[in-house]
Amino acid sequence: MPYPIVVPQMGESVVEGTVGRWLKAEGEPILKDETVVEIMTDKVNVEIPAIEKGTLGKILVPEGTVVSIGTEIGVILGAGESLPSGYGTTAPRPAVAAAIAAPVVADDSGDGDSARRSSPVVRRLLREHNLRLEDIPASGAGGRVTKEDVLNYVRARQTAPSAPRPTTEKPRSVLTVPTAHGEETIERQPLAGVRKLIADHMIKSQQTSAHVMTMDEIDLTLLVSAREARKEDWNHLAGANVTYMPFFVKSAVAALKEFPAVNASIEGNEILYRKYYHIGVAVARDEGLIVPVVRFADQKSIIQIAREIADLSERARREQLVPDEVTGSTFTLTNAGMYGALASTPVINQPEVAILGMHKIQKRPVVRDGQIVIRDMMYVTLSFDHRLIDGHVAVQFLRRLCERLEDPYEQLLTIG
Repeated sequence: MPYPIVVPQMGESVVEGTVGRWLKAEGEPILKDETVVEIMTDKVNVEIPAIEKGTLGKILVPEGTVVSIGTEIGVILGAGESLPSGYGTTAPRPAVAAAIAAPVVADDSGDGDSARRSSPVVRRLLREHNLRLEDIPASGAGGRVTKEDVLNYVRARQTAPSAPRPTTEKPRSVLTVPTAHGEETIERQPLAGVRKLIADHMIKSQQTSAHVMTMDEIDLTLLVSAREARKEDWNHLAGANVTYMPFFVKSAVAALKEFPAVNASIEGNEILYRKYYHIGVAVARDEGLIVPVVRFADQKSIIQIAREIADLSERARREQLVPDEVTGSTFTLTNAGMYGALASTPVINQPEVAILGMHKIQKRPVVRDGQIVIRDMMYVTLSFDHRLIDGHVAVQFLRRLCERLEDPYEQLLTIG
């Protein structure tokens, strides 16, 4: 029977994606679990594997097309099968949920090909490093891929020069126009791929939420002093660089518990008050901003959050995140200070209702007890959705967050 290739669910807030790249041509043979096509969203790229072996019978949706979740974009044919007359001449149609592709791993129940079987440990490593089983040289009995095979492959890939990533972008064009004052050169490039998806997401956010911004400043002198004194110990304990971000995450969670509207969202004519705290942390990468999620941040220590942020950030830059790691956040933090910004007005990450902007820590003269002293100061901003959050709530939320960071004694006691 023909097997449809379907755009899978890629997170609760993702309703569509763009067909990025077909890795197989029509009529080309396909192994079970072999990647057939890539789907791009503004959050993550998803590889769709074949649910059965066969040949790629027909591509129903070309590269660069925006499609909804559940849409059939192609079809796989078994041995000796052919497509019915007229198949694929109409618009792509939503497919049944049962046809949605499985994750990109092979399992022990496959099609009888022992060389392609793998253990749960191997499958976990494949997911973590975004690898395909068929790419790993096998050394195990019967041609099985072992844990050591995967780790050796990862080490070899990390030391080898990386090849340029394939792209579906149209060629750039350059136009030079002579003028009375000299030549004016313009390079024209299509707004496509991840950049196009991010642009659409930003417009949607501005059209959805009634954006308002409030600002405060934090005296981080105590926290800066503590980090400078204990940084080496903390980094050793975490196995990663303990930045200020984990302290902001924990302070945000405490303030969110006091002001639950800031952790909520609007769905139609209902307000959803979320009783859990999944904190998004914006990460810059060449392809555009992405927001990995620290789930149940209220249940984790500073060290645990630091370790998780470091791991998510590194894999985000390598494009190794899976959809579950970039969806479901209830509140987001973005740090423009790492690039020297003193203030900014970040756009709300839908369907959330607020986002915190962190900025550069600066030594500035301030007045304390009638005296001018030098303190480590940071401006923070909160963009919020005025449909749900009133101004006084936003101001109080931001002040409470600042107060916890200005007196970090409790966090320092429970850092591990």
